[in-house]
Amino acid sequence: MLFWLVTACVLPASLMAIALVVYNIHRGHAQVLSDSLGTARAMTAVVDRDVASAQAALFALSTSPFLSTNDLAAFYGQAKEALRDQAVANIVLIDAAGREKINTLKPFGAPLPTKGIPQPLLDIFATGQPAITDLFQGPVTGAPVVAVAVPVRRNGEVIYILGAGILPERLAVILERERLPSDWIGTIFDSAGVIVARTRDAARYVGHQSGADIVQRVAQAPEGSFERNTLEGIPVTAVYSRSAVSKWTVVIGIPRGLLSNALSRSLWSILAGTALLLAASLVLAAMISGRIASSVRKLVEPALALGDGRLVMAPSVHVKEVHEVGEALLIASKVLMTTQHLAMHDALTGLANRALFEEMVNQQLEMCRRTGANMAVLFIDLDGFKAVNDQHGHHVGDALLRAVSERLKAGIRMPDVVARFGGDEFAIVLAQTGAAAAARVAVKLVDRISNPYMIDSLTVEISASIGIAIYPNSGLDGETLLRRADEMMYTSKNQGKRHYSVAV
Repeated sequence: MLFWLVTACVLPASLMAIALVVYNIHRGHAQVLSDSLGTARAMTAVVDRDVASAQAALFALSTSPFLSTNDLAAFYGQAKEALRDQAVANIVLIDAAGREKINTLKPFGAPLPTKGIPQPLLDIFATGQPAITDLFQGPVTGAPVVAVAVPVRRNGEVIYILGAGILPERLAVILERERLPSDWIGTIFDSAGVIVARTRDAARYVGHQSGADIVQRVAQAPEGSFERNTLEGIPVTAVYSRSAVSKWTVVIGIPRGLLSNALSRSLWSILAGTALLLAASLVLAAMISGRIASSVRKLVEPALALGDGRLVMAPSVHVKEVHEVGEALLIASKVLMTTQHLAMHDALTGLANRALFEEMVNQQLEMCRRTGANMAVLFIDLDGFKAVNDQHGHHVGDALLRAVSERLKAGIRMPDVVARFGGDEFAIVLAQTGAAAAARVAVKLVDRISNPYMIDSLTVEISASIGIAIYPNSGLDGETLLRRADEMMYTSKNQGKRHYSVAV
């Protein structure tokens, strides 16, 4: 029984623990994705800030008076000076024909490429708006670069494009600054899905077109998460955030194996812990059940004693609750015995009452019928008791009745029974006693009762009248014997004090 009790207690708690672990892991998974999305959003903001910073510097430089006077040599020196305070690789000035006029990567006046300017930069002449390119191959260095450009106006007309090149290494710093976990992969994609910067194997993968799925996702929502495989073939949960300024997207890839392994380890840990807990609980339950069973068995004898009306002895046990039951049985036994005693004995004298006396008479009759022996019933009434009670009060009367009871008990044998019927009436059953022996007992009792009594400072004298009935001559049942003894008592009382009479 304890096995099922322990199982019923342990298994639900264990299942709840497993459910909580799974819930917490999934919740933690969701929290990781939420935090990662926040990180991607923060990276996007940093990219936008760098772009905005570069654009602000270019706008400031576009107001140079050297451009107004067309003093390009002086402007070249000013551009070189400006590079010291900016996180850009070079500054380029492009004319309306799409030719580079100045490139700080080359000395002023050195031949410059005539081709390779990205179309988004040339479109500035038509739109008059700043522009940011995707990753392209720089015409001077032949290395991947991103360009930020602003218009240079004269009399409201765009006469030049002033641009700055941002190397992928600069953007990689943004990724590294966030200190992503080593197993995670951070990537910046341009608007066409080309890798601009990457935390892992950047030299190998920058410039690769591998973000077609990113472009599709961004077209649906500017940020979110989805499942994909990296260029290395690693399954990841990708969270992304797209810049509203540069149109680039920052993607953080979290290996799915990390999350599933964490869940698996946690579940196996819980299952192992549950198995160990259940085994330990069952062993403990076996030990406890043994002690409980042993303690409960010790209650069998006290319970049987209580049923028989005998005094219960509380057993020594180690289980508190069983000990309390044993104590309760002991108390119940004492209460029962007290109740039985009160029900069968006279409260004043402690002698048997009429009910117990009649029961004892019937028991003696059964024995006499089996053995053929005689039995005597004596009915005793005190002479002069009423006068003592009326003259000296009930407390003296009660003391006198108790004293008479003691003399009656002292004047009979162990098997005999003396009872008080109420008032000053007493009865005695004498086992295996005939008429002659009963008469001798009656004479002795009359003498004992008639001796003076010292109660407090009073000397009190009374006597007794006794009626005797003998089985089987006077009657064959207890009721008849008592009635005949009562009649003989009145016969004795009519003869005077200190007499006895035997029914014939």
